[in-house]
Amino acid sequence: MSEGKDNEQHGTHLQPVSGKGHQLTVYDPSVQQFEEDDTIDLREYWRVLVKRRWTVLGVVAIVVTAALLSTLLMIPEYRSTAQVQISPQSARILEYEDFSGEGAGGGRSFQEFLTTQFEILRSRSLSEKVVEEHELADHPELAGEVQQRGLVTQARSLVGTVLGAFRGEASAAEPGQRDPVRAAAKRLRERVEIQPVRNSHLVNVSVTAFDPQLAAEAANALVQEYIESTLQRRYESGSEARQFLEGQLEDMRIALERSDQALMDFARENNVADLEERLEMSRESMRSMNDRLNEVQAELVTVTSWKSLIEQGRIDNLEPVVEDEALAELESQLVEAETEYAQLSETFLDSYPAVEKVQSRIDNLKSEIEQRKQTIVDNILGRHENLQAREQALKDSISDREQGILALNERAVQYNILKREFETNRELYDGLLQRMKEIGVAAGVQENNIAVIDQARVAAFPFSPSLPRNLALALVLGLFGGVGLALLLEFLDGSVRRVEDIERLVDRPVLGMVPLVKLKGRDGKVKKRPKRIEKLDESISHYSAVKPTSGVSESFRSLRTSLSFATPEGMPRTLMFTSAAVGEGKTTAAINLATVIAQNGQRVLLIDADLRKPRIHREFNCLRAPGLTNRIARYENTGQDNSAIHPTHTQNLFIMPAGNSTPNPAEMLSSERLARVIDGCKRAFDHVIIDAPPTLGLADALTLSRQVDGVIFVAMAGQTAKENFRVSMKRLAQVQSPVLGVVLNGVDLDSPEYAYYSSYYYSYEGDDDELGDGEGGQGRIGAS
Repeated sequence: MSEGKDNEQHGTHLQPVSGKGHQLTVYDPSVQQFEEDDTIDLREYWRVLVKRRWTVLGVVAIVVTAALLSTLLMIPEYRSTAQVQISPQSARILEYEDFSGEGAGGGRSFQEFLTTQFEILRSRSLSEKVVEEHELADHPELAGEVQQRGLVTQARSLVGTVLGAFRGEASAAEPGQRDPVRAAAKRLRERVEIQPVRNSHLVNVSVTAFDPQLAAEAANALVQEYIESTLQRRYESGSEARQFLEGQLEDMRIALERSDQALMDFARENNVADLEERLEMSRESMRSMNDRLNEVQAELVTVTSWKSLIEQGRIDNLEPVVEDEALAELESQLVEAETEYAQLSETFLDSYPAVEKVQSRIDNLKSEIEQRKQTIVDNILGRHENLQAREQALKDSISDREQGILALNERAVQYNILKREFETNRELYDGLLQRMKEIGVAAGVQENNIAVIDQARVAAFPFSPSLPRNLALALVLGLFGGVGLALLLEFLDGSVRRVEDIERLVDRPVLGMVPLVKLKGRDGKVKKRPKRIEKLDESISHYSAVKPTSGVSESFRSLRTSLSFATPEGMPRTLMFTSAAVGEGKTTAAINLATVIAQNGQRVLLIDADLRKPRIHREFNCLRAPGLTNRIARYENTGQDNSAIHPTHTQNLFIMPAGNSTPNPAEMLSSERLARVIDGCKRAFDHVIIDAPPTLGLADALTLSRQVDGVIFVAMAGQTAKENFRVSMKRLAQVQSPVLGVVLNGVDLDSPEYAYYSSYYYSYEGDDDELGDGEGGQGRIGAS
């Protein structure tokens, strides 16, 4: 799998580490991969349920058995039901609104009204009244002398007691235990059920009891007391309303008289009769004065402009001066006189009488003109002062008139306030008086919106327990519980079980699956693994040699084929088998693979490199030494030393045991002499297969993995923990081990998880394998 494709598929949830010629990517399962398809695979859930079917069936059997025993132990219970009609309003004998608040009017919804009535039926006071009126406190059932039996009932009672003690309810229950009426009422309330009939005003009031007579009597008594208490509340509400209205009516009468007297006094003191006429006259006068003021102010603006010209000495520019006819006549005469004077001056001297006469006339005209202008100026100034005085007088009159209008308005407002108060008080008084009369009339009429439709009858058959119903419910609950437990167990199972588990953790393929083999003796029973192997066919490790046509042999031949395509050069010359921990089948897998390769005509050397717990020599019933450690120690001295290599019963298969024990296995496996030993073996054999130690907690396998062409990791189905598998693969990736893939060992073909593979392998293997007289091996391939 390429890096680009891998990252595209799994996003950022990868931990890639480069390996030899490849890149090994280990996925982190603790990070949720949102990019993956989150659709629900129903077949996966079905697989889990089939796999854990005995868990589901066991839970179902336990629950159904418990329900059966509990039902058989329970005392029969009887239920009696009385049906009543609860209408939103009473029958309207009078056309007056209900004053008791018992109806659904007044803006309240009918559902809220019904809920209120249900709570009244369940109320403590109503139950106590039923117990007292009908003397039910001494009944054995309500006195607590008769208790329901059954496992579920006892468990429910125990849980209720514990929860009550935890909430501190024990002290609250003690007074009820000392008062038999309260205790009996509490037990009665627990037996009452209120059920409305859908789309109607009908309500079923049911009571459940061991005594059918008690159930019917209590149901009828509850309904009867409920009706009587409703009527009693109506009567009490009417009396309270009448008393309240009487007090309110007297207070309102006094308030009405006071407001009426205040209105009359105010009208008399302020002459309210012609108040509107006076107010209108004042407003009309004010409008007339405003008009006159506007005229005066406009004239004053003009005269003020003339005064400004006078102050500037521009009298000749004044409009009155320019338009004055007398002044114009004088100026015309002056022009004529000056013309005549000019003509005479050309002929006569100034002392000539005619000239002097014309000069005197000119002087008189000029004097008259100046006097006329001064008269016009004086008139303008006097007019200006007069206009200013008129303006101020009009303003003062308008201000006085405004004050008068405001005073009249205040009186009108105050009068209207007093008038509205009087009218409001009169309306309230009339309303209270009308309501008072209605209550007086309604007091003698007993209206009720509740009617009994059916009385409760004594039940002929028990209501509970229902054996079919309880068993059906137990079956459903058992199925749910069993399925939930099965899914929980599957979720808590942290082991590698299927190919998909491996593919989620690492980007290396599953090269093969080795089926779980259940070896049986001639008595048909599965035998345990013998502590010491006396014959070759007693070991599961030699299954491929003993039964070459079995499904196990076929699985290793399939592994051999997969390895042939593992690299472009074909099957790697040197292979190393390792696992996460001991007991996962790496040694057995290595022996069986070496066997099928040798059966194919190729020379194979199997080396036991697990120097801490070697096992190859025991599997082939030979001595441990000389072996690998001996050859490494003597390699430089002797060069080639074939004494460490032993032939086996299988043609072309040779083994090299671990050799003598060494205090430092890791140092020996990391030495350069080991590499020369492996190179020498590669020249002498077609393939070299190395059985290495586990990866967790040891550095031996990590060191050795750098000396081989390919590493095969063995995981035991249902045993290898996913976290151990992930950590082991991560350690191999960190040292750039050439991991080719994974072999899933110990696959139980009887499990529904591997139904497809089961049909494939069984087609080759046939019946279960049998051993001879000796004890057979454990049915799991190669627990090393």
